[in-house]
Amino acid sequence: MTLKQYKDYFKKEFKWTDAISIGKIDNNQEKAICFYSKREQPYIGTLGGKINRSTNIKSITILLRYTKNKDSAEQMAQKIYEFFEERTFSIDSKRIFTIMPYLAPIDLGTDDKNVYEYSIELDFYEER
Repeated sequence: MTLKQYKDYFKKEFKWTDAISIGKIDNNQEKAICFYSKREQPYIGTLGGKINRSTNIKSITILLRYTKNKDSAEQMAQKIYEFFEERTFSIDSKRIFTIMPYLAPIDLGTDDKNVYEYSIELDFYEER
């Protein structure tokens, strides 16, 4: 699965109407979200080789920039977190299971324009 596929799924199912991107966030928007894939999982071999593995793992970070109001930013980060929490869904007929490595969104404070930012970490287990 690609970042674009995950972004498109989120945009449609969450009904996100503000700026959305992959790889680089639009810092000119006060409400924006971006999907990254920078966090790597350690390699864990499978007995019998790759052919016996039933899932692939894709770790994705969602960066949320959301207003200069702490409360509304925190609420939106929590809504996105809860949207993905323990979620099972399909993309291109492949089932995907979601694991959250952290108990809540990560508060990153404000950027240089005083817009609040949150990070939401996700591990997607993709059916092979």
